[in-house]
Amino acid sequence: MSDQLKLELDSYDTRFILEALQEMSYKWHHINRTTTDEDEQADYGNDVMFLDSRRERIERLAVEAFGPQIKNFSREPIAVAKPAPDCERPLPR
Repeated sequence: MSDQLKLELDSYDTRFILEALQEMSYKWHHINRTTTDEDEQADYGNDVMFLDSRRERIERLAVEAFGPQIKNFSREPIAVAKPAPDCERPLPR
């Protein structure tokens, strides 16, 4: 048995995983900063440090493979192309 798992991910899978890791990091940082339970604060503090180190490593490898745009999780709408002047029908939306 191996102690590693190797995956082949396309850019969509990679972006999804990176965004999920970033969201989890935000939540764990928030819990760590706001909890009054010392044990919970210590647990989340340790876990978030480990999570962030893994996320940064995966992010670095993803940028090497797919370029810096892999870190763009924007939900901004993509501009709709305007039809050419000689086009009789508008583009579908």
